[in-house]
Amino acid sequence: MVNYKKPSKEQKYNLKSNMKTRCYNENYHKTRPDYEECTVCDEWLDDKKLFYEWVDHNFYEIEGEPTVELDKDILVPGNKVYSPDTCIFVPKRINDLFVHIHGRKKNGLPTGVIYSKKTGKYQATVRESCKDDEVGKKKKSVKLGFFDTPEEAYEVYKAHKMAEIIYIADSYKDVIPDKLYQAMINWKFDEI
Repeated sequence: MVNYKKPSKEQKYNLKSNMKTRCYNENYHKTRPDYEECTVCDEWLDDKKLFYEWVDHNFYEIEGEPTVELDKDILVPGNKVYSPDTCIFVPKRINDLFVHIHGRKKNGLPTGVIYSKKTGKYQATVRESCKDDEVGKKKKSVKLGFFDTPEEAYEVYKAHKMAEIIYIADSYKDVIPDKLYQAMINWKFDEI
């Protein structure tokens, strides 16, 4: 059962402040350029009370875990707008699963694929995230094999990542909102 709980005034203030920083702070964009095009919907930007009311009805806690995080693009992949229809609170472990999950990197290769000059092949890789005992530690990259084409490597990456998402969704099923669980198990990857 989801343990909905109203956060403190300080928590709500910090949530709003951090959301606005991610969207509108140019210094933040220097280190996280993926937030440059993000915005906050007018409803939340113009009336903090409406944002705080939404938070009061959607915030929850999971015993033994740090506070949940405000997410804008798990329910709506690729979304750039923080709004009541697109946001949801998620545990850090779930949020981390979806960081740089798909798309293309600057070198043109799909996420999860690197080119090995040594072998002349494409390697599928994924950051490990299923280990419970290493929370807070930097995740290692797991090598999933070498392939002749980036498309083959990306298919292996997607299959591994989807299995990981479903595994973690199932482990949280009873303590997260159902719409988060459904978004996870029905996740669709970008086609390359």
